[in-house]
Amino acid sequence: MAEIKTIANFRRRIANETDTPWLRQLFAQLRGLSPDLQATCPELLEQQWQLQRRVLTSHYPRALTEIVLIDAEPVGALTWHAGATSIRLLDIGLEAQHRGQGLGERLLKELIGQADLQGKALELAVMRHNPALRLYLRLGFHVQSGAQDEVQLQMRREPQRLG
Repeated sequence: MAEIKTIANFRRRIANETDTPWLRQLFAQLRGLSPDLQATCPELLEQQWQLQRRVLTSHYPRALTEIVLIDAEPVGALTWHAGATSIRLLDIGLEAQHRGQGLGERLLKELIGQADLQGKALELAVMRHNPALRLYLRLGFHVQSGAQDEVQLQMRREPQRLG
């Protein structure tokens, strides 16, 4: 199991309109759109960005996007929605240079702690080929039964009793 590094000055804050350009760049990076492709075809990035925004706001109108900061510099983003009985992790991503250092695990553990405190399950969808699937399983998520998608898995972690 990977050890989570102690990161000084690590925090999360709610995203605002001034974060949109940075969030758009992170979105492109996470989807493998090279800077050359972005420069050649900026409308492709904009179309994909707008589509994701529309889907999120139509399905999860009260979703919250947080910026992950290290030393006041944005390094990632976390989007989630709190429902009556569960919290749904909608998107989590880190800049390439901050991956593989335990930061994603730390973010997930914080969200798990929040869900546990509220007595809510934590749910997410993950692509079958995503290496993060191993992390989700290790943190207590289980694949949901029912209609299985060929590309992604629906996962859920039941709340743990505290104390």
